[in-house]
This record gives sequence, structure tokens and C-alpha cells, in this order.
Amino acid sequence: MLASDVAQDPTPAGYRQVNMPIHMVGIVAMGMWLIDNCQLEDLAETCARLNRWEFQFALAPIRFQGVTGSPVNPLAIF
Repeated sequence: MLASDVAQDPTPAGYRQVNMPIHMVGIVAMGMWLIDNCQLEDLAETCARLNRWEFQFALAPIRFQGVTGSPVNPLAIF
């Protein structure tokens, strides 16, 4: 899994035939889960307040047939 607060693919990609290399290689070739546009500020504030930087991460996507994307409900369990 790769998650960030922005989209991961560089623009321009630098490859003529592969315009979104992270998505194309990560999802298609590797089966990797990608999470774009995470809102991480609340998590960072909670970690700082608790002085704790380790937690269990759980992700609950909606199961749709034949798609590669879904809204998710990410949970950080301290």
C-alpha cells in the first residue's frame, strides 16, 4: 500500500507511453493499493498530543464489482 496527501504520479511522467507510472505499475502490474489525497493533519496532531507515533491502520473500502477505486474509511487505532 502507498498512501500520501497528494497524488503519487509525477507530472509530466517522463515516459511517452506511460502517463501515470505509479498507478499503472502499482495497481495493474503489482496489485498495490494506492490511496491518494489523504488528510493527515488530524492524525499528526493526535500523534503529537499522545506522543505516540505507532498505531494500527485499518482501511475499509466499499466492495464494488469490476472497479479499481472506492471511497474508503481509514482508521488509525491507538
